[in-house]
Amino acid sequence: MGFDQKGTAVFCVMPGDAGQWSVLEEGFEKALASFDDRGDAIEYAQDLAATKDGSKVKVYDEDGQSSAVEDRGFHG
Repeated sequence: MGFDQKGTAVFCVMPGDAGQWSVLEEGFEKALASFDDRGDAIEYAQDLAATKDGSKVKVYDEDGQSSAVEDRGFHG
């Protein structure tokens, strides 16, 4: 499981193959899912993060640069 410094899961949305967007858990190479639409990939990553307390979503742009990190985990 990919963890940041606090031990929480980090889900990444990044450009994948053939123009698709991939959702990966940081620390793993295999994508959890791939989407044609970046927004769909972000929504899926947010849904995953919401199931793991304190998890985060890291979104990359088309050039592979990190453009946003959101704390999306369940807190209560």
